[in-house]
Amino acid sequence: MDATKFSKMAESLRQYRRAELRDFTLDIGNNPVDSLYVDPLPGDAVLETVLSSNTTFLLGRKGTGKSTIFSRAQSEIRKQNTNISVYIDVKALYDVISTPEISNVKTEDIKVSQDVLQSHLLRKSFLGAVLAEMITEINKFCGNMSFIERLSGKKRKQENALSKLDKLKTQVKNGLLHDTEIPILQRIEVNKKNREQHTVSSERSGGISGGGGTDSFSIDAQAASSSLDEALNDSEIYLKYSEVVMRSLPYDEIIRQVGDLLAVLNMGRLVIFFDDFSEISWANQRLFVDAILSPLNNSSNEKIKLKVAGYPGRVYYGKIDPGKIDTVRLDFYDLYKSTDVQSMEHAAVEYTSRLLTHRFGAFGLHMEEYFDPANSIDDYMRLIFEATFNVPRLVGFLLHYCYRDRIARGQRINVSAIRLASRKYYEDVLEPYFERRNQFAIEPFDRKLDRHNQNELLKTIIGEVRDVRRRISSGEVGGAYFKDLKNPPASHFSVAPTLEKLLASLEFNFLITKYHDMRDKSGKDVSIYALFYGICESERIPWGYPTGRRDDRSYFVQRCFSYNTTIQQFLAKSQTIRCHECGASFPMDRRESFELYKWKCPECQDGSCKIVNLADEYLSEISRLDKEIMLPEVELDILETLHTEVRAMRAGEISQLIDVTYQLVGHRTSKLQDMNLVDKRQDGAHMRSSITQRAIELYFES
Repeated sequence: MDATKFSKMAESLRQYRRAELRDFTLDIGNNPVDSLYVDPLPGDAVLETVLSSNTTFLLGRKGTGKSTIFSRAQSEIRKQNTNISVYIDVKALYDVISTPEISNVKTEDIKVSQDVLQSHLLRKSFLGAVLAEMITEINKFCGNMSFIERLSGKKRKQENALSKLDKLKTQVKNGLLHDTEIPILQRIEVNKKNREQHTVSSERSGGISGGGGTDSFSIDAQAASSSLDEALNDSEIYLKYSEVVMRSLPYDEIIRQVGDLLAVLNMGRLVIFFDDFSEISWANQRLFVDAILSPLNNSSNEKIKLKVAGYPGRVYYGKIDPGKIDTVRLDFYDLYKSTDVQSMEHAAVEYTSRLLTHRFGAFGLHMEEYFDPANSIDDYMRLIFEATFNVPRLVGFLLHYCYRDRIARGQRINVSAIRLASRKYYEDVLEPYFERRNQFAIEPFDRKLDRHNQNELLKTIIGEVRDVRRRISSGEVGGAYFKDLKNPPASHFSVAPTLEKLLASLEFNFLITKYHDMRDKSGKDVSIYALFYGICESERIPWGYPTGRRDDRSYFVQRCFSYNTTIQQFLAKSQTIRCHECGASFPMDRRESFELYKWKCPECQDGSCKIVNLADEYLSEISRLDKEIMLPEVELDILETLHTEVRAMRAGEISQLIDVTYQLVGHRTSKLQDMNLVDKRQDGAHMRSSITQRAIELYFES
């Protein structure tokens, strides 16, 4: 066994950012993405879809391989040399954008407050940065062309087209305030003042003050929702605002110059890969789609095609018609959906096997040498699928823990090691997410409250799982169906499809995963969910379902596994529907009716309603937090990585694991060093960071 190569192989699966895998060129050659890529579907079906001439949305949770697919697609486009391709990391641009200088703008002259104007210019800076980055990437592409290619592309015309694009780049980066934008900003200002007056009036009359309001807690000004965000909740204001912003950007000229450049270079089209699109806030995502994606997609005469990566359930399409684009969903339930569980599982396990066989081979390793022969390789592949649901990054973490516990000690991986690795990932990474973020992260109250409620919902589900298993074992439920089962699994449960939205946050964080669609004993459609394998290991709950029985497919829809009542009871205690205009409240079981009528208030007919969390108890808990030691979420991520890895790390290594740029990590670790939370030392050509004892005591041992 080669422990060093195994460690690198596991690390190549763990990495987040851009998936170019440059750290592994010495091990697998100069084109690591080409060497390592394994398509989730046979025949490279996902890659071929992304390479098609259609606009494509690639949807999947974190770590499902979206960036890897984009990298592989770009590599193929470069080889074909018939189209220009550029890559834009939307989240990276969003993370580093700063508010433009507005000292030269006299807010009193235009009658707009500084906070509204700053929020507006910040958004314009972000949109301008996206367009500027697109032009920068086009320049890079042309600069990388060979001398012969540039010569055959009519060098002078090419330089002229690039020069015009550079002028447009300067124009969009400046993000200047246009006269056409002032009227809508003034309207937003009036909206803000009316809202403030209404809030004061409500409080004086004993209205909707106190627990549950989104403005009832704020750690600092940055965490609070801006007045602009609040105003843009009004659909009429948002529509006019987005149109004004779009008209302030020189789209027609950009598209024209891109077309001229394509003609000069004899290229077919410009293919733009937008990654981490769902990472930005919802308000910014809407504007990004309406002011960037839609114009590029709908107005370019097929000269520009978009490839967009996002999260399931967190995508806004705007004026892009979903029926005219390709959508690929990477989570295993969507990717391998079948009429029966067994066929779906077979396809998913087959991908696990292809992924790992290829990855081991690329690093010159024979997979069989690293697994205990007491079980077959097929058994190990199925267990790894069950523990990770085929998320490549989770597979990497699982193997990383196995490396530390077994391979580094000269021992082969066995079934117990995989189960322990899944449990460790849950207890080290997933479980602390709720408590540490809520206790130490600087963020709006709404976000803390949502995370708190999700944690309480998870506890409720786990409590129900334990109770169901106890009642099965004691014979209270199930009757003869469970009679011959000595250790009945209880990891899966069913809910009505209407309740799926309530489980979205837990699913996004891998604590539960949708497994299948079925019909219950009454013939009603139900959605089957499974707890994360590591939770079941931690709680000593058998995972899966009994096999070898003729009716094993009906196991999931036994009545004891229906959690509809459990979730609805939890929901009744934690949420209500409330009108922001008149303060009227309505029960959650009327949600579908409100969705049908666009959340219009049935009482006052003027206001719009939204779901409000009821959290008087939690509000008092939040008020007792020590705000002096709170940190922005990215800084907590850095400390958690350094604490978990137990080693000094380069900024680039940290960035690969927490999905931010290495420049941002370098800046934040310097700040953390000033706070005596991180120790930075020069190690040869690199600066490495390690966590201090003070940080461990404050954030991990408190």
